[in-house]
Amino acid sequence: MVFRKASVESLLKWKRSSTTTILADFRLGVLVADSSVSDADRVWSGCKTYRHKGAIYGFSGDVAQALLFMQWVKGRGRPPKFSGSDCLRLSSEGLFHFNGSTVAHPVAGGVEAIGSGGKAAICAYEALAWTDPVQAVRIVCKHDAGSRGPVRVYRLKL
Repeated sequence: MVFRKASVESLLKWKRSSTTTILADFRLGVLVADSSVSDADRVWSGCKTYRHKGAIYGFSGDVAQALLFMQWVKGRGRPPKFSGSDCLRLSSEGLFHFNGSTVAHPVAGGVEAIGSGGKAAICAYEALAWTDPVQAVRIVCKHDAGSRGPVRVYRLKL
């Protein structure tokens, strides 16, 4: 497993597609993420989730946009350009989807998935009778070229 540190400035040069799988279920208070991080040239394992004020944020898309988005959430910047990226925010208030913008859209059903493996994750989760989001993401990692293990689980702290 290779971990790389990079500055926001160096990440701003990256343009990549939404490779990853992030699945969240408000009812269970859980967000599950694969570990695939890539630029146009390489792939490695890394973290695409952040905690802030009791909420869990999971990102797919441009890594630099995710970092700038989190700076904005923490009150340290202007609203970033967020086109081509997605974010799920899971908190005690519910599950929200930022779909290419800084506008939070409530997820009425309480279950959502984003990234290249998003649709497959919802399908696998439903096939598992909505009982095992971790296994759903593991299944996706076996079949989606943009997703890879290890699978990480983040739970709301109550």
